[in-house]
Amino acid sequence: MGFIKDFFTKRPKVEEQPITPPRPTPSVAPKNKKGIQFDPGLVDNLKNDHSHLVTLFGQIWEHGFEANNPKKLSSLIMQFKRDFQAHLLKENVKFYVYLEQNLSNDSTSMQLVRDFRTEMNDIANAVVKFCKKYSEPLPMAQLNTHFPDDYQTVGEVLTHRVSLEENELYTLYQP
Repeated sequence: MGFIKDFFTKRPKVEEQPITPPRPTPSVAPKNKKGIQFDPGLVDNLKNDHSHLVTLFGQIWEHGFEANNPKKLSSLIMQFKRDFQAHLLKENVKFYVYLEQNLSNDSTSMQLVRDFRTEMNDIANAVVKFCKKYSEPLPMAQLNTHFPDDYQTVGEVLTHRVSLEENELYTLYQP
């Protein structure tokens, strides 16, 4: 799982116990406009979520699978699923809706946002399917059969997606 470790080591360090997701930064956005307001802390908050999720995903491998601990593995996967879904909800409600309402006159940017959103929905479905598949403790012999490949596939998709979001999509978020 070298690609995942490489990605983890290039991320800002997050404490070893990411059981609690990062707290959202309160918005200092003005409340006088209708719709979703610009939140100057949102992108940093989403990036903190990414760091938390990447660390938690690494712990699934290290503290669950490599440690031969199916119970810990399923527990970490369920935590990952909850935190991943909370991140998606925040991204969908605060980020994508804001972009759609503010880029409605820019058809090229709007299409890019729609493409990212559609792709993220497909990724989310695959991640949730992975999480459901391994949400109950399974014997290690059974895990050894499919878990490493499933984990690597999900990890590759997520690390690629995080990189795209942080380096391309988040640059569209402007007041």
